[in-house]
Amino acid sequence: MARRRKRRRLNVGRIVGLVVIIAVIVVGAFFITTRLGRTSYASVNKSMGEYMVKANDNLLGKGTDKEFKKSLYVPRKIDKTKKLIAFTFDDGPLKGNTERVIAALEKNDARATFFMLGQNANYYPETVKKVLESGNEVSSHTWNHTYLPKLSAAQVRAQEDKTANVIYKACGSKPVSVRPPYGAINENVKQGIDTALILWSVDTLDWKTKNTDATVKTILKHAKDGDIVLMHDIHKPTVAAVEKVLPILKKKGYEVCTVSELLEAKGVKVQKGDKVFSATDIIRK
Repeated sequence: MARRRKRRRLNVGRIVGLVVIIAVIVVGAFFITTRLGRTSYASVNKSMGEYMVKANDNLLGKGTDKEFKKSLYVPRKIDKTKKLIAFTFDDGPLKGNTERVIAALEKNDARATFFMLGQNANYYPETVKKVLESGNEVSSHTWNHTYLPKLSAAQVRAQEDKTANVIYKACGSKPVSVRPPYGAINENVKQGIDTALILWSVDTLDWKTKNTDATVKTILKHAKDGDIVLMHDIHKPTVAAVEKVLPILKKKGYEVCTVSELLEAKGVKVQKGDKVFSATDIIRK
């Protein structure tokens, strides 16, 4: 009888030990899978966790560290061996058109920067939110497409603050960068905007031609590694051009990305007042 009790105690002990070992293995496997199965980011703002990556630190220069702490935008890990082109869209958002652009980008593993007018962001806050949530970059194109050089530095800042507040209200993120309308810049503009000024190296003239094939032809003919392409998501022919050209660029080995992703991948840091035409063409303040 004593031996049977002893054997039972041994059996129970072995079972408990086996259960513990299995539990340790399961927990360990889960930990390894979850840690190794996702991208690891080094945060520059611990309170935001993985929403803020080290690559953003000073990426767009003086004054933007604080803005990034309010931003949920996270640049992807880009394959630096690929040819990179940043797609940018001005004057939106426009409900329906912008969503189609987002869908085309997602379908082709691409991303873009949307330079939004504050008044349009105010009309279509849900579209603004969709741009950010789809992994694209939300940026500012002023409130109402004003010719900024005619304004004082304080008036320029007021335009940007008004736009930034509406965008933040819509999606919880401040604009990452600014593109002055018409690419028009003077000293007041530089003083009134706290980021680098993002321009372009390839102008599709889509606003003028309103022709899908013409826009596609311009991109394929002129765009090269490091370029920033200008388009407008308020025009339906442009939306169709994006849907048509993205798979072609992908087959040619290009990766279409946001402006921040392009600059980060190329190791380029820009500051307040810098005029950025492409990753290789920057006029320092």
